[in-house]
Amino acid sequence: MSAPCAPQSPQALPPGTPAPLLARVQAAPGGEARALALVDLARAVRDLSLDAALDLGERALDEALRADSPRAAVLALVGLGFVSASLGQPTRALDAVTRAQALMQDHGLHDLRSAVVNVRALTRVISGNLPGADQDLRSALALARENGCPLDHGHALGNLAWVANLRGDAKGALHHLNLLEEHVHDQSDEPLRASLTLSLHENRAHAYVVLAREAGRLGRPEAVQQATQQGLMVLRAAGAALQATPHPTTALLCGAHRAALRLLCGDLDGALQAAHETQALNTELQQRLYLEPLLCLPEVLAARGETARALAGYTEALDEVRAQGRHRDTQRILRRLSELHEARGDLEAALQATRAALAEAQAAQDQISEDAQRHLNVELRQAQADASSWQDRLRCAEVEARQDPLTGVLNRRGLEEGLRALQDGGGPGWSLLAALFVDIDHFKSVNDRFSHAHGDRVLQAVAGLLSGTVRAGTLLGRYGGEEFVLVAPIRAPGQAHDLAERCRRAIEAHDWSGLLPGVGLSASVGYAVERPGRLSLALQAADDHLYRAKAAGRNRVHPPA
Repeated sequence: MSAPCAPQSPQALPPGTPAPLLARVQAAPGGEARALALVDLARAVRDLSLDAALDLGERALDEALRADSPRAAVLALVGLGFVSASLGQPTRALDAVTRAQALMQDHGLHDLRSAVVNVRALTRVISGNLPGADQDLRSALALARENGCPLDHGHALGNLAWVANLRGDAKGALHHLNLLEEHVHDQSDEPLRASLTLSLHENRAHAYVVLAREAGRLGRPEAVQQATQQGLMVLRAAGAALQATPHPTTALLCGAHRAALRLLCGDLDGALQAAHETQALNTELQQRLYLEPLLCLPEVLAARGETARALAGYTEALDEVRAQGRHRDTQRILRRLSELHEARGDLEAALQATRAALAEAQAAQDQISEDAQRHLNVELRQAQADASSWQDRLRCAEVEARQDPLTGVLNRRGLEEGLRALQDGGGPGWSLLAALFVDIDHFKSVNDRFSHAHGDRVLQAVAGLLSGTVRAGTLLGRYGGEEFVLVAPIRAPGQAHDLAERCRRAIEAHDWSGLLPGVGLSASVGYAVERPGRLSLALQAADDHLYRAKAAGRNRVHPPA
């Protein structure tokens, strides 16, 4: 190890840099203490200036290497990976994460695995490997729980919601956000609560954008209106939180969601104003990780009939994501360009854009394969390190992978596996499947009036009531938040309504006074019946019927008998 160099002072720090963290850096004599102080300062300024955060991260890494501190080096590399991803430098980000993984494993720094895997998920989002990112984040969440790290725990839940929204799975996102809200409620550290609350609001607003778009695609204007109003209400809460704890990146994303929600509810002028404000802030921040701020203005311009300006905006965004090698996002923009060209009658340009999108699809698949191969050696090394207890880990993983940890019923993965088995065909004595969605009415008021702990116990009790209502062979799972799904083999269509009513009555008739003094509880149920091979259609219809039951006043079954 070479002799230590004289420590440099951070240069050109942005306005708003926390003075105590800067003083800590300046007071640190050098070595690991200074490296860790620089890591914390870099983390604090990355939402003020990515360039300054990058400079501080590199200084932290240099200091850690001089001090021979693997821990500080891993933390510096994690920060550099995040900043590089935000600057649209995926190769650099992936290199930082790979080096962090190797250092972490070589030096047994297992408590840092959650932070490393969390950032690795960001590199997979950029490459378009959303399933891989989701898998990474679930691992990061489990590791954060195991290590008792509330910051990593909260980041993993927020990022899981983000990836679910990117995949168009708003219900999955809201499920993760309900868990994040419970996690925030349990924290006593006020700065941590404030930071995670911002993530909670922003991702929840994003989920309502996804819900509203899906409702529009399905031709459900009432659902569009309901989702947009809920999203705008969440953004008002986010605005109040941002007043107390300024966070430019969160403000940027909330601006993009506001533009989308205003557009979806028909407020073109409000959407245009929000889109222009978002574009200005994005230019100031120079972030390139999040795509929504790039696309909100051309989306609004297209809706206003300003096709030429919209095409120019999408083309500019296309150049940006192509430069980063983001093939999945490139496909998305090319599809939109094709639609706009077709709408204006330029079929040749539309065809060219479609062909380019197909080529990007193949490139995306190749990149995902390379991404998986690149991580393979690191994963094998980790597997070897964990080999002493692989049997126990496998048994626990098999149970946890299919079971909701709070209620003990199936989670979404367990449901999906069970549904595939049911879809293969009927069993003896039955040829139809009943799909039910059961949603606890006004569940948020339970959490608000009593506590999230009470809410957890209510969910556990409802799961127990439903389990006691159904017969053997019925799939029962928690779909997200306060929503449960049941799929039951039946012989005649009328049995589906009977089952739905039994579930509703079981919840309404239960004595809740022990848990909720002075308060009753009810549920709305939507159901549908189909043959096994058409189960997916039954689930879609049951979800729609649940919405109709709630819109009609709640505590009822739809369709009626």
